[in-house]
Amino acid sequence: MKFILPLLLVLSAIPKAHAWSEETHMTTGAIAFDTLQRLNPQILADLEQIIMEHPHYNLMLRKTENLHGRAKLRVMMQWMARWPDDIRGTKYSHPEWHTELRVVYGRTWLWPFRNQSALDGLDINYRILSDKSASKKERAIAASWLLHIIGDIQQPLHAGHQMTAEFPATDEAGLLAYIYKPDGKIINLHQYWDRMLDKSGSVQTTSDYWSPRLQKQWPYGSKTMITYKGDINIQFSNWLDETMLIAKKFAYSGTYLRASADKDKAPIITAKEHRVAFALSKRRVVTGGYRIADTFIAALHP
Repeated sequence: MKFILPLLLVLSAIPKAHAWSEETHMTTGAIAFDTLQRLNPQILADLEQIIMEHPHYNLMLRKTENLHGRAKLRVMMQWMARWPDDIRGTKYSHPEWHTELRVVYGRTWLWPFRNQSALDGLDINYRILSDKSASKKERAIAASWLLHIIGDIQQPLHAGHQMTAEFPATDEAGLLAYIYKPDGKIINLHQYWDRMLDKSGSVQTTSDYWSPRLQKQWPYGSKTMITYKGDINIQFSNWLDETMLIAKKFAYSGTYLRASADKDKAPIITAKEHRVAFALSKRRVVTGGYRIADTFIAALHP
């Protein structure tokens, strides 16, 4: 008990990491929109009415200048997907909802202890969005969080972290563990995954580039997409387990396990490892977009 209690205090103090860049969250928002447009456009009509009561609707509306109709709503959903990162530190922020970490390397016997509460965040916001008696403002906020949490939890280092001799308490989901990319740039493991798909240019560039390509490469409903049965909480728990296993098998394997707290000792990731991580990131992002769409359909048209 003398060992466990201090350890739990350390775990609870892990900084609340971002997952995916804001631009990549916008990509999942665009994919979710496109999927709803194909599967159930009435959901978009319902969302459009709800979104108008969002507390930051006017700020997001500025991002849709010269756009009309569904094109306007598509961009709005992209900004809603990144909103929980943009409002960190405000009264709307819930940093504990961005992750649900398990120890996947090192002291894996700590599995029973929860660190952060994405599961709770999903449940709370799904209930609100599904509740037609809730205010549209509450439902708009809940929609933003669902867009974000479901995207977040596809990122491997938002479901797993390590506790080893190098990182006896935690590597803070990769924030303390440094590597060199094959191009020679040093970066921590968490940011390595977060910004894997980022394209240079305007804030819309990443979404404009990836959203059509990823949907073409992995169409909704294709056999390569993993689906689960059960209510949304059961499905989300399965998504979390799936991501945790990816963290264990890929994000904390090979050269990544030699990531160092000392930047001078950071290892160089091989080109092959980077190609695998890049391919995995693409799959996780498009999967997140499809799962967001499925969640909205279940919540609004059960």
